[in-house]
Amino acid sequence: MNTEDEQRYSRQTILPGFGAAGQARLRAARVLIVGCGGLGGPVAAYLAGAGIGHLTLVDGDLPHVSNLHRQVFFHTAAPGTKAEQLAQHCRSLNPGTCVSAQNVYLGPANVRALVSDADLVLDCTDDAATKHLLSDACALLATPLVYAAVQVFSGYVALFPNRGPEAIHLRDLFAAPDPTLPDCATTGVLPTAVGIVALLQTNAALCYLLGIGDPPVDALLTYDALTNQQHRLKIRKTYSAPLSPPWQDAPTPRESLETEEADFGAYDAVFSLLTSAQEPALPAGVIRLSHRDPLGQCRDKMQAGGRYLLYCQTGQRSLVLAAQLRRADPALDVRSLRGGRVLR
Repeated sequence: MNTEDEQRYSRQTILPGFGAAGQARLRAARVLIVGCGGLGGPVAAYLAGAGIGHLTLVDGDLPHVSNLHRQVFFHTAAPGTKAEQLAQHCRSLNPGTCVSAQNVYLGPANVRALVSDADLVLDCTDDAATKHLLSDACALLATPLVYAAVQVFSGYVALFPNRGPEAIHLRDLFAAPDPTLPDCATTGVLPTAVGIVALLQTNAALCYLLGIGDPPVDALLTYDALTNQQHRLKIRKTYSAPLSPPWQDAPTPRESLETEEADFGAYDAVFSLLTSAQEPALPAGVIRLSHRDPLGQCRDKMQAGGRYLLYCQTGQRSLVLAAQLRRADPALDVRSLRGGRVLR
């Protein structure tokens, strides 16, 4: 380390078990952060500050005003995507960290290249299908993954080293992504819960890279923001099916899954993912999907050659379900209503 680096990192290299050797390990690390929102922002900033050698930030979204209560590194007037704005903040915080901004959504077409170039991956996304895609890629490529999720007042962190074919991974917790899980636009989320879980995720990553402490390896760390209680549960191997390489799936462009055509009469059938509390009276002809098996319900009622529309409150859950239906049957013409259906 040069003199400036010695000063910059002096408060951490003095720690027991850290030292110059630990700093060298951080400088040599290549870390991939997928998602630059409420989790990804603090994760990227603290890893850059700690001196990670190379950060790759992946997010194709722009900041929105509804994000800003928990995504504190952005403002909507600033130019650039979330990845670009966050990368600029990290570079200004620590010029010694090389930061690459990838203005794309993670998908089958890019996941293999992104994960292959990383020593450690942090899942900071808020979409169940993306989380499973990323976990499958990390497991197949033997790349360590730090998973995190937050909803309402609670959060979760787990670290999967992915050592060997029998390693524990996300599917041992959740065998498949559930498109009925509500997003934060539906249930809400406490901003401080997001920030605290992001720091727990970052701490797990640093401890793992440094080889110190007891990060939640093959364990689920839960956090309750209302009680400030944490619990750790050991994850058991429950998923035995072979993983399918996600990069072998033909990628479905997002634009082919979404539509702004809200004239329900233009479709053979329309399906709602809104609950009866959210939408007490269904529009004529609309079919409400239950939370038990929306995929199966749709497949029972859809036929090749038909034109179908799905909608939810924000457009996210319906987009995930549309992608699952299209993968199950590429001949289906099924679309998600972009931005969801706003009820007045």
